[in-house]
Amino acid sequence: MTKGFRLGDGTLVPWGTRFDEVVTDFERTGYASRDLRCDAAYGFTTRYLEVTAPRPDRPILTVSYELADTGAPIKDLFAQLVIKLGMPGEIERDETSDYIHSSSHVVLYANWQKRGRPIGVSFYGAPRESAFGDGIGKLYLSWGDLDAAAAPWKPAWLAANAALAQAALAPGKIQLFSVQYDTRVFPQDDPKRANDLCLNSPEILDTPQPIARQLDDKRFALWSDQAGARWHLSTRTDTIVLGGPDTSVVRLTQLEPARGGGSATIDVG
Repeated sequence: MTKGFRLGDGTLVPWGTRFDEVVTDFERTGYASRDLRCDAAYGFTTRYLEVTAPRPDRPILTVSYELADTGAPIKDLFAQLVIKLGMPGEIERDETSDYIHSSSHVVLYANWQKRGRPIGVSFYGAPRESAFGDGIGKLYLSWGDLDAAAAPWKPAWLAANAALAQAALAPGKIQLFSVQYDTRVFPQDDPKRANDLCLNSPEILDTPQPIARQLDDKRFALWSDQAGARWHLSTRTDTIVLGGPDTSVVRLTQLEPARGGGSATIDVG
């Protein structure tokens, strides 16, 4: 569990393996997940496993195994985990809810940390149906090392930020726009920001200070470099360079006032 995770055929997949190396026929962009048949894992009878990643070209960060409903009591399955992993660091029970016999309700949740790798389990109030058969709970494995997960993409992201900062020292044209509501802000001093963006949205860069100083939470800017070759869309904290692989389509949606006051949105990507 600390070195990687097991597929249904028992193959050990090391942490750091990209989603598209395991699931080769995934065609969408953005958040990636796939259910794969898995009849057994780590001593448990299972129905399937789900691998998830921030994007298809990023590492798998979490794997969950659907524990099969074999008729064994939940307490016995949980006891097997305690024997394997020791007492959990956190445990929550809900045995008084009106939904304790519902398949959509979790009656027991627990988690562990093993060499920095988060492990969790949840058990349902009743068997939950799936295309692979009924399950009674999920066993979760997570890589847990976002620094290592983001490391392969961080140099390119930092270089793009440096180029952006250089362009902002002498911008060409700049237009400022005001909106009624606050723009979405991801604080640049958030320690998780760089890893999160490298893994999820590498096209989002830090807004350089010469641009950010002209903005607030209700203003954004459209600006070019001095040569007019590159255009950028910036909020106070976030900037994207227009015309890239993930930023070549701009959608402007404007709703005329009717019963409400109307609105306008800009989506890039």
